[in-house]
Amino acid sequence: MAATTAAAATSSFMGTRLPDIYSNSGRIQARFGFGGKKAPKKSIKPSTPDRPLWYPGAKAPEYLDGSLVGDYGFDPFGLGKPAEYLQFELDSLDQNLAKNLAGDIIGTRTEFADVKSTPFQPYSEVFGLQRFRECELIHGRWAMLATLGALSVEWLTGVTWQDAGKVELVEGSSYLGQPLPFSITALIWIEAVIIGYIEFQRNAELDPEKRLYPGGQFFDPLGLPSLASQFKLGLLEKVPSTTGLLT
Repeated sequence: MAATTAAAATSSFMGTRLPDIYSNSGRIQARFGFGGKKAPKKSIKPSTPDRPLWYPGAKAPEYLDGSLVGDYGFDPFGLGKPAEYLQFELDSLDQNLAKNLAGDIIGTRTEFADVKSTPFQPYSEVFGLQRFRECELIHGRWAMLATLGALSVEWLTGVTWQDAGKVELVEGSSYLGQPLPFSITALIWIEAVIIGYIEFQRNAELDPEKRLYPGGQFFDPLGLPSLASQFKLGLLEKVPSTTGLLT
């Protein structure tokens, strides 16, 4: 279009030179398209958390604020999310009315204070974060104790832990190579009674923190929890997979 206009301007028709053709469309376009300088865009840097997370760039839930040792913000299914309850108004129960209306929803209520000094059930939420913490700790410590027992018996008797049940079924129950006058059924009942008594005593503790350390000083002769800062920074960085040790 521009070339055609320029050619028409320089050519002659019947001996007369055509006047130069000017267009204001470019001027108008320049006014609107390049009339002023655009403000430079501010580079927004993504906010980085001040603590390590389970995945780079991951966003930790609000209830995982890093206050618990070993908290890397990992809860993809929201299992530790505080429970929310709907609050309703009272239903209309007037016998003089032709129709009683149901109460409307007032709002939601979230239970935060979920640890109380009561025996057996100190947690107001069965599926709360604090109860999950206790279950993980106790499970990890029982697992460590079972690992020590399995390796010790295997070293003393020469029978591997996966074959111990086969040997007991054939040769009868024994302990460290010494026969026991109990059947497998009797040993199961004895174990249930002993473990039940231990858990009964642990659940009778009113202090939520002491519930995590059954046995007191006998359970922790080295006094590891007293070294809180070293325990968090040193042990957590060296052995992050031993969840049974973390508190």
